[in-house]
Parts: sequence; structure tokens; C-alpha cells
Amino acid sequence: MTKVKNGKVIRKLAARELGKNKKLNVVVILSIVLTCLLFTTLATIGGSLMNGMQEETMRQVGARSMMGFKEALPEDYELLSTAKGIKNLSYNVMVGEGYNSEFKEISLEIRYAGSDQAAKDMFSYPTEGRLPEKENEIAMSDIALRTLGFEPKLGQEIHLVINTDGKITEHDLTLCGWWQGDPINLAQQSWVSPELGKKIAPLRKKGDDSVGVCGYMAVNFDFESSYDIEGQAAELISSLYEKEDLGRMAKQTGINWAYVGSSVDSGFVVAGSAFVLLIFFAGYLIIYNIFYINTSANIRSYGLLKTIGTTSRQLKRMVRIQACIYCLVGIPLGLVTGVLAGKGLMGFIMNTMNVVSRDSYSVSGRLLCMICLFAALFTFLTVMISCRKPCRMAGAVSPIEALRYNETDISTKKTDKKTGRITPLAVARNNMSRSRKKTVVVVLSLTLSIVLVNTMFTLLGGIDQDKYIADSIVGDINITHDDRGDNWNELTKGITPDIIDRFSSIEGCEVHPAYYEAGMVRDDGAHTEKVQGLLDKYGSTDEDTAVILEASVKDKSHSSNIYGIDEEILSCIEPSAGSIDLEKFRNGRYAIVSTYLYCADDENSVQIYQPGDKITVDYADKGAREYEVLAVAPMPYPISVKAYNFFQTDIIVPEEEYFAADDEPAAVSLMINTDDNDGSAAEQCSAVCDEDGSPLIYKDKADYLKEFEDLLNMVKMVGGTLSGILALIGILNFVNAVVTGILSRKRELAMMNAVGMTSSQQKAMLRWEGACYAVLTAVCSAVLAALVSLLAVKGLGEGLFFFRYHFTLLPLICCIPVLLALSAAIPSVAYKFICRESVVERLRENG
Repeated sequence: MTKVKNGKVIRKLAARELGKNKKLNVVVILSIVLTCLLFTTLATIGGSLMNGMQEETMRQVGARSMMGFKEALPEDYELLSTAKGIKNLSYNVMVGEGYNSEFKEISLEIRYAGSDQAAKDMFSYPTEGRLPEKENEIAMSDIALRTLGFEPKLGQEIHLVINTDGKITEHDLTLCGWWQGDPINLAQQSWVSPELGKKIAPLRKKGDDSVGVCGYMAVNFDFESSYDIEGQAAELISSLYEKEDLGRMAKQTGINWAYVGSSVDSGFVVAGSAFVLLIFFAGYLIIYNIFYINTSANIRSYGLLKTIGTTSRQLKRMVRIQACIYCLVGIPLGLVTGVLAGKGLMGFIMNTMNVVSRDSYSVSGRLLCMICLFAALFTFLTVMISCRKPCRMAGAVSPIEALRYNETDISTKKTDKKTGRITPLAVARNNMSRSRKKTVVVVLSLTLSIVLVNTMFTLLGGIDQDKYIADSIVGDINITHDDRGDNWNELTKGITPDIIDRFSSIEGCEVHPAYYEAGMVRDDGAHTEKVQGLLDKYGSTDEDTAVILEASVKDKSHSSNIYGIDEEILSCIEPSAGSIDLEKFRNGRYAIVSTYLYCADDENSVQIYQPGDKITVDYADKGAREYEVLAVAPMPYPISVKAYNFFQTDIIVPEEEYFAADDEPAAVSLMINTDDNDGSAAEQCSAVCDEDGSPLIYKDKADYLKEFEDLLNMVKMVGGTLSGILALIGILNFVNAVVTGILSRKRELAMMNAVGMTSSQQKAMLRWEGACYAVLTAVCSAVLAALVSLLAVKGLGEGLFFFRYHFTLLPLICCIPVLLALSAAIPSVAYKFICRESVVERLRENG
């Protein structure tokens, strides 16, 4: 066969075909822009969040290095300096912790660095000044300085009290460097000189088993690759150490959380993946639908081209060329608007979340190029895949079939038809059934858009304020005792009756103490067997836990925390098993129980006591008392003792029962509710805690509410924007389906006019078609939204501690009137547009 160089002609024909349908072209390009915008925005925000979350995790850990040894000796450092496959080796030595009274609410670690690299790895390298060189110098974060009452200024004299494993020393030091501290760090850092550090905390030697962490080296380093860090660490240790040291080094190994994916709930992963796939599938379906309709509208033109010798292959190429032209216009616009939208949303997130380290969430030029390449490629592939079926449809139809094409399935076999009453509704149903594939695609694409909006609304509505702040505070105000001291009795019973009375005397305050006592639980035979089961399951995980469980099995007892609470605190407890019967709890013979095991990955698996069980508790002062387990629930963390043994059971009883068993009742914490509107009661409570020498720590619910509002605003902004884009795409698709369906049937509608169908009847028919789309969409959306909500959103929410699932179809219900209104308005507008031409002119079209 002779090859004809007709590429230029085909391109010219494709361009002319585009020029004939300018309004349809705008719709197609706009759909590509919105789809590309959606992909780019999601990728930009996702890339920024992933990059930022890794950096924030590093800052929270306080180290940039992949891994390190927490309590290493000098010989360990020498060994590592000769090891192959590691880089950026550095060390620092723990000297002590800041013990000034001002540091009761933050933790200050005092170290000396072996090199500048050590400080840089811990995000604590001075941006002003330098690291200490002289014995009387110190470098600190601005947060630590302001806590002491100083503004960052080099040369200031700092009085610092240092606690070195219980040994208290005081020093007057000169500030030689400072940097901007990060509030998310678990501890603020400060650096002293090696000379002073070695005097206060001499380097540990092998065989020194004294209690404490000071004097040990913290050695940090990176591997050549972040792949399988755990495996690389095990291989490194086995290559450097003899068998007797393997256990010691394995226990000291610390791997940076930022490089190791923590255990993620499988339901969370599946639900999140399903949600992302839904978004991308919605974009694909929308473009496919628009191309399918657009090709249907141009099918007669393709038929005419076939009559003059154009081949099926050339027609397919024309459709692909048109798709490429659409992409050349739509994708760049989508990329630009998507990147701008993504950066704008990230800026809003940074503002609402008050993120200090904004650079952590910035998108590098390389990452931005990858995001744009991904979005452009994905959109282009989506367009190319979407136009495959229209290409086949354009190339397969014969000229005669094309000329009489009215969106009817040409291959459909004839069947006997019953005569019935002809109404606009009947004609509308018949029109939709003629092109079932188009109907299915339009309804499905609209359904996906509504389902995604409903899903986003469910996620937003599930964010629960009380659950969000429950891990941080209960009630309006929490008062706890400074936990830095070595006096256990002072920590757990430091809030004396006099202190309780002082807070109670403040007008507008309702004070609810949480009392504490250490005790022991006696295990009977059945529960000892359950402890043995925990030993069998978890004993190999942690050596210390195994020792504790073995002792518990042998002695048939284990430690417990006993709490005495009133009914107001009781109302803050949510049991995981059983229910709280107030009358039973009041009589003192029942207790709420929860068991804790250090190395357990599922707290429900270690609950050896269940509702209805009997439990015997030994009080330190009054001997044994027996209770029936009323429910399984832990003490709310913000007002608990915040100290855990490897294996223990919490016992919660009424305060009257606690008073009967404890000769010296004193509280570990206070939950205070206020009824003042001006905040004066909260100010007075805060003032008591701020008094000089006061060991009390004040926490206010208002601070956490502000944090919650910031989170909620951020989620609403991001979720609302994405929902708006999805809704806009869905509406555009609906408009496109109706309008192109009417425009492609101009000649058909003209023939109906010619045989006596009035304009009002045609408008009614078109409105009924739109209404049928709306009804079918509503039914499909209700079914699919319910399934997605129950199977995906519920699973996704279970991975978020602040999420409380509520089933709702409210957005869907709100969308139905909008669809019905559009189904009435759009056909009228489109029909009015085509009626600008006379019936004769429309009959001549493609005639």
C-alpha cells in the first residue's frame, strides 16, 4: 500500500473540527484544567505535608541523624569511627537537666558537644554567637532563655541550677550563643563547654552500672541509605561487637522515627487509599464522559469525512490530535493554578497551625518539578485513555450510520414495542435508554463527585473537640505537681488539703481532686493464668518486662495505682468494656479497672480483668479490700500520676472509699470547672501556680480549644476547597452532559418541531431528562455514599484519636435540590440558545 503524506491535512482537519465547536471546546478544556488542578493541588499539599511531617518528626525527636546509641561509651565511639557504611558520625554527652524553679513546665537538657556537627544534628546550633569554648560559657535556645526571664542577648549572665542524676550544682555562666527553639521538641537543649561538662559529669567507663544517664555519650550517625535501617543497624552491631556486648548495644540502639514508618492501622491505610483512588477515578471518569459526549456530537462530521476517503485510522488520529491540543491548553493552566492553590492552602495551614518551622513544609524546586511532571503525565494519560473509546467509536461507524446518528446505539437489535401514551416524560425515558452507556457514565461521574463531597463532610463533621483535648486536659483547668523531684510521695500527694481549700475558695471554681495511693493486686488462680498468657505472648519482646511478669506469676501479685475520684471526674471516663452504673459505683464495692503492659501493642489484649470479675487490692495503710469490676477504663491521663510500671493495674474507686482506706488523703491532681465568663477565676488559679516557689503546674482548656479551632479551620479550609473543586467538576459534568446532549440533537429536535411537537413540550422533555439524571444520581449516590461512609470513612476515622464517626447523608440531601434546579434551568437555557436558529436551518445541518 502506498503511503500518503497526509499528516498535515489530518492536523488541519482536526484543528478545523475544534474551531466548529468553540463552546464545547471551552467545556472540555475547563474540565482538563479542573482535573489537573485537583491532581496538582493534592500532590503539592501531599508532598509538602510528607516533607514537613518528616522534618517535624525529626524536630520532635530532637535529631536529624538516622540512628544512634543513647548510652554509649568512649570505646563504642572509637569502634564506630572505624566502621564502613556510616557517615556524619558525631557525639554529645549528657551533663544534666535544668533544675531552676522556672523549668517546672518545660524540660531543659544540658549537654556538651564533641563537634559542631553534633549540635547541627540536634537542631540546636547557634544562629547567633557560637558553641561554648570557655568553662564559664553556655549556649541556649530562646525558649529556655525566655523561660528564665531573659531576652536573647549575647554576654548575659545566666544563673543555672543543674541536676546531674540527683546531684544539684549551681553555676553562673555567660551566654555565648543562642538559636530559635522549637516548641514541638520534647526537650529544649543547652550546651556547656566540654571542660565544664567533664567536671560535672565525668565520662562513664565500662562496668559503671550506677543509676542515671549523665556522663554517657549519645552517638549519632547516618547510613548511606535509609532503606531497612533496622536491618542495617543489626548488621552493624553484629559486625562490631562480640556476643557478650550484643545485648547491651541492642538495648541502646535508637532509630529515628522520621525514617521508620510507625505501625499504622490497616483500616486507616485501606480507607485512605480508597479515598485517594476515588478522587483520581472521578477525574478520569469526568474527562472520559466529556470526550465521549463531544465525539458523539461530532460523529456526523466524521461520517462525512469517511465518504471522501478518510480512513478509520486517520479519524482516530484526528480525535487524538484534538485531545493533545486540549491538553496543551488545559494542562499548563491546571498546573499553574494547582501549584498556586497548593501553596496558598499550605500557607493557610501554616498560619492556622502556628507552625514555626515553615521551611520544613516548603516544596523544593526538584520536588515541585516532580509534582508538576506527575500531575501533567497523569492528566495526559487520563485524557489519552479517556479518548480511546471515542476514537474507536469515530473510526468504526459507517458514513450512512453516522449521518443518521442521534446518540442511539446503532447495533441495537429491533424489538417489538407496545404503543402507549406519548408524554414528555415517556419520550425523555426513551431518549435516555437509547444511549445507556452515556447515561451510566454521566450518572456515575456525578455520583462520584457527590460521594466525595459527602465523604469530606463526614470527615469534617467527625472531628470531635472533646476527644481532641481529652489527652491533654479534662475539665476547664488541671492542676498538677512538678514531677522533677525525687520525692515520690510529694509528687503523688503533693496537693494537700490546704492547697485544695485555697482553690476551692476562689469564686466561680468547682474543684474536683483526684486522690492517689500505690498498692498491690492479689491475683487468684484464673488471673494468674492470664498473666502467664501475657508472659508467653510478650516475654520475648522485652527482657525487663519478662522479668516483671515472671515475678508476678510467681508471687501471684503485681503493682497497682489506686485512685479516688468524685462523680464529676467519673463522668469524664469512657469505658472500653462494661458500663458505669452510678448507684453501684457509689456504694464502694465496685471499681473501674484497667491493666497496662509496657511492651504490648494492643491495650485490649492485656486486660486480664473484665466486668463482673473480683479483684483484691492491698492498700499500703489499711490492708486488703475486695471489689467487683464494674467497667474497664484507664484513669484520664491529664490528671493521672503519669508514671507507669512495666506491668500494673489501675483501680478507680469513689473518693469516700478511698478516704476509708487512706489515713493521709492528698491529691495527685485537681480538675477544676469554672462558671465565670470574664476568666477571672482562671486568672486567680494561674496566679496561685505562678507564685515564687510554687510546685504547681497550671493547664487551661482555653489554650487547647484555640489549638483545636486552628486545626478545625485548617481542615475546613483544605477539605472545603477540595470539596468545592469536586462539586464544581460534578456540576460542570452535569451541565456538559445536558448541554452537549441538546446541541448534538439540534437536527432531531428540529424534526420533532416539524412534526408538531411544541417548544413547551420539548422543554418539558429536556427537563424530564435532567430530572431523570438527578433522580438516578441521588439513588446511586445514597447507596455508594452509605457504603463508602461505613467501610472507608469509619475505618479512616479509627486511625485518628480525635475522630468520632457519625453517619450522615446530609450533603447528598442538600445536593439533590441543586441537581433538580439545574435539571430545570439548564435545558431551558440550552434550548433557548439553539432556537435562535430556525427549524429549517437546523434541519439542513449535516443534511
